[in-house]
Amino acid sequence: MDRPFRSSSAAYTAGPLALLLGVSLGAALMYFLDPDNGRRRRALVREKSVRYAREARDRQAGLLRHAGNRARGAAASMRQRLHPDDIVEDGVLLERVRSALGHLVGDPHAVDIRVRCGTVVLKGPARHDQMEELVACARNVRGVREVENRLSLSPDSAAPGRSYPDGIAR
Repeated sequence: MDRPFRSSSAAYTAGPLALLLGVSLGAALMYFLDPDNGRRRRALVREKSVRYAREARDRQAGLLRHAGNRARGAAASMRQRLHPDDIVEDGVLLERVRSALGHLVGDPHAVDIRVRCGTVVLKGPARHDQMEELVACARNVRGVREVENRLSLSPDSAAPGRSYPDGIAR
């Protein structure tokens, strides 16, 4: 006699739930088996389910492609760490340096960049406050062995109190 009456309370809660489920199932059947619009509704549900399945498949393929790309990148990074002295082709190194310098200057083609056997030569006009930054940025690019700074001070952006190469202080 310690147990409360569970059978009557379970029957009491199952009744309205079963009634709600039965009414919902009946309404869905009426909706889809309607003689006037049922065929159109069934076709619409079929087309949407096919579309969602295709989108899910495409999304999954994209995620797998992304994971593969990440794995290849991680493997390349590990190879670089294991063999840091591998020589990088001059064309690849030129594009790496140009890309890195593009974050510092508005027009990365304004600075002439030459690469030969891992040595980067920077030529062209640059602002005084950018010179050291450009050289440091080029030096930090993977594959660069040495940087030659042949940058010249641009006449329109010299630091105040500095003299130009012609000796005239402005």
